[in-house]
Amino acid sequence: MDSATTTLTESDSDAPSPTTSVRGSMLSQLYGFLASITAFVAVGIFVIRAYVPDYWLQYIGIDYYPIRYWELGVPTYVIVMIVVAIVLYTGLNFLASPPPTSMKLIFDDYSEDMLTGIPITDDGEPAIEPLSDMGIDQVNQMFDDLNS
Repeated sequence: MDSATTTLTESDSDAPSPTTSVRGSMLSQLYGFLASITAFVAVGIFVIRAYVPDYWLQYIGIDYYPIRYWELGVPTYVIVMIVVAIVLYTGLNFLASPPPTSMKLIFDDYSEDMLTGIPITDDGEPAIEPLSDMGIDQVNQMFDDLNS
């Protein structure tokens, strides 16, 4: 019995190739172009239907079309739904965030206290202090010193 071995070639790897990113860019451009053309045609049909008299449409053979109410009702409904969605999204973000007085806005799991002394290197020179958080009392003191 032979044992089958498989090897991965570069085309089988999960790393994106340059042709994949170019192809993805071209697809997004194509979708954007098609969306803009579709929107342009839809607005054109809407404007023609809104301003052309009914007897002209019947003369060219268009007998069935929706009531004119829907020409105003559907866009109004869509705009109102967009505004409601924005308001709801903003409200949900406010509900998901902590209140302004919460200490979670000041301290988190990655907060580090400042070192008490200035670190010294092997040469005896003062080293650059590591990145750390300043306490609110230190910040207030700095602002008080600047204002006085």
